[in-house]
Amino acid sequence: MTLVLGLDIGSTTTKAALVAVSAEVSVVRVVRTPTPTDVTELLAACAAVARECLADARDPIAAIGIASMAESGTALDGDGRPLTPLLRWDRRVDPRHLDDLLARHPELPFMTGVPATTKPAAVALRALRAERPDLFPAMRHWAGVADLVAHALTGVRATDHTLATRTMMAGGDGDGWDDAVLASTGLAAGVLPDVRAPGEVVAPTTGDAGGFGLPAGIPVYIAGHDHAVGAWASGVRNPGAVADSLGTAEAVVRVTDAAATRAAVADGFSVGRTVDGSARTLLGGSRACGAMIEWWDAQHPADRLLDRLRELDPQRWVTSGMTVLPYPSGRQCPRPDPTAGVEIHGVEIHRDDTHPAGRARAVLQGLVLHSRWMREAIEIHAGSAATDLTLLGSLADRIPSWAPLAATAGIPTRRTTTDEPVAAGAALLSAVRAGAASPDLTLERTDVAPATAAGLDDAYRRFLETVLTEGER
Repeated sequence: MTLVLGLDIGSTTTKAALVAVSAEVSVVRVVRTPTPTDVTELLAACAAVARECLADARDPIAAIGIASMAESGTALDGDGRPLTPLLRWDRRVDPRHLDDLLARHPELPFMTGVPATTKPAAVALRALRAERPDLFPAMRHWAGVADLVAHALTGVRATDHTLATRTMMAGGDGDGWDDAVLASTGLAAGVLPDVRAPGEVVAPTTGDAGGFGLPAGIPVYIAGHDHAVGAWASGVRNPGAVADSLGTAEAVVRVTDAAATRAAVADGFSVGRTVDGSARTLLGGSRACGAMIEWWDAQHPADRLLDRLRELDPQRWVTSGMTVLPYPSGRQCPRPDPTAGVEIHGVEIHRDDTHPAGRARAVLQGLVLHSRWMREAIEIHAGSAATDLTLLGSLADRIPSWAPLAATAGIPTRRTTTDEPVAAGAALLSAVRAGAASPDLTLERTDVAPATAAGLDDAYRRFLETVLTEGER
């Protein structure tokens, strides 16, 4: 048995997982804490969860893997001190900075495989240059979230291809930075971290890793973009396989051997590679997941939506006659529409659905149907049908009906049952890369029986008719 440590710095929560690998993967301990936006506090939080997770470890740690949310980072001065708080992927950025970047590089989304939104670091850096002329000249480094933690452990500034790609400053394979894009953002050479090839170590831990409860000399790996790490660790590795990662945001990750990049990016999907670099991925993101539940709670606090969603029985499902378009802050894909909002249709016809339990069913149904739409759109861009679907993440665990409802689409469906699959997956990937585990190991999954959901296909057709009509208005 080999012990490895995984860190997952997510949008809402930072997790550490102590994982034992042998002929199978087992999670020994998990520790969680809220993710701060202050950079110093963020590093302290990562160190605290790592120390607590390792407190009872009786054997040495063989490797460390770090996964994180993408499109989030900070500017640092020459001494490595943060000049900004963590600039998160969901921050508000003036769209004119994106427009300025695209005016210089109109083909940039298609070159990088990243849709034209205000999320990537390339846009954040143009915004800093324009809005903080006092700060930008003092910047000597830009670091993503995983890169910050790796540097704290090793003293080396590096990232991986899945995170590099999401900055919109690297090529579609994420294997190097684009000099022309860097020049347009005003960056000097060396400001961005080195890009490690798939499987390449960042460096061993130094004495500074003692704050994390770790000795010097342990190899550290950037596992990569959290959704991509969870997908790979859950066995979603071969062309045709799909992962649906459900958390604060949702990501549908499709592994493929072909991708119509221009059409996919125009439709709001990202094109990249799996964390092991062996295949291409099509990724569809949506804020209409945990964020939709939070939005509903703010609008209807008496509904106690999450409690009601937990109580729904997938084998006694009653399909809602209401159609909910679950877009609290626009739609990223398919058919990107930043102006899309939450809409509820059919209330005047289906009044029995308007009590709190009925509204809960309608909200969940809208989220599941939007995910199905994303998966079907990805199939078009991949040029082939999906072979299987795996659901993972906190909401897949906390809402028992979610996976069975997804399984009604007719694709063989499984759910990852390992606790904190991204943190555990980062640990597993580090073990594989360090030569301490078989590359065939995956996290535990269980088959999902489809819900007994008469009328759900009809509800999906109504959903598509409604959302496409809404887009034409």
